[in-house]
Amino acid sequence: MENNSNDQKLTVDQLKAMKPIDVLENKIVRERFITLYNNIHGSENGELFFEQEKYNLQRIIQATPSLSGCTGFSIYGILLDIANMGLTLENNSRPLLYIIPNNVNVGTKEKQSWEKRATLEISPYGELDLRIQAGQLLYADRPVVVYEGDEFHPKVTETGQKVVVYSASIPRKSKTIIGAFLKLTRPDGSFDFFWMLPEDIERLKGYSAKKNKGTANALYTGNDNQIDTGFLEAKVIKHAFKTFPKLKLGQFSKLQEEIQAVDYGLDEPVYNQVPVHEEQQEEEEQVTAEEVANQEGGVTIVDNPEEPF
Repeated sequence: MENNSNDQKLTVDQLKAMKPIDVLENKIVRERFITLYNNIHGSENGELFFEQEKYNLQRIIQATPSLSGCTGFSIYGILLDIANMGLTLENNSRPLLYIIPNNVNVGTKEKQSWEKRATLEISPYGELDLRIQAGQLLYADRPVVVYEGDEFHPKVTETGQKVVVYSASIPRKSKTIIGAFLKLTRPDGSFDFFWMLPEDIERLKGYSAKKNKGTANALYTGNDNQIDTGFLEAKVIKHAFKTFPKLKLGQFSKLQEEIQAVDYGLDEPVYNQVPVHEEQQEEEEQVTAEEVANQEGGVTIVDNPEEPF
């Protein structure tokens, strides 16, 4: 009796020999994606989701020639992680995911060996979706950018509850940004606020400059010599989660430091497919477009979903 596609195994060597487009057209990959998505998300729409993400990935590869040189193994890994997370590569004003080509050292210190891998990166908006999926949040309001002249009083009550008293000044008295805040609603209906003040923005700008040889990310001054509003909104979302539990992702994924294995349907277990940084970067530090090209494989958080990569 012939094996069903769901029971067939792919070898790592087979995947490494495939071109990215070959992986997308492989029947075993397709069935593996559909089965994983349906099982994890309790859905019957895995086939539709696969076709959507296959199209998105083909579009991205065609628009980014350097991705065509990435290993089929890494393309397979990010495909299965997309199925696992249920996030889309759809191109919109607030993308959830990016795919970046990276040169990765898969050898040893004594004998280096490089290969090009595709890396899956999660924007703060994608991270927000994952935390809602994980039951950490019910929802989050869109961040509010506060301008000089607005009524803005962030405070902590005697019971430890964070609250924000806010009223926009309409018409605006000034275009000067003096902060931003975000309201988070928990699954039990309770809420929390996170806010960012000018000194917080300057501190992050300083981290960015330190990491980028004295020059901060241009978006810190791209809005009439002040921070870009879309960039600020993404920053507020990202840093609102600093005290939240870490998210668990697959072996082809990396978010903070916590990793959970996923059955990828390969002929051998997958261990440490994602190289680990010898030194963990400060969470506040910027990831620039130039540095992305040198990052190692896996899933990371992108500080700025508005900045093209």
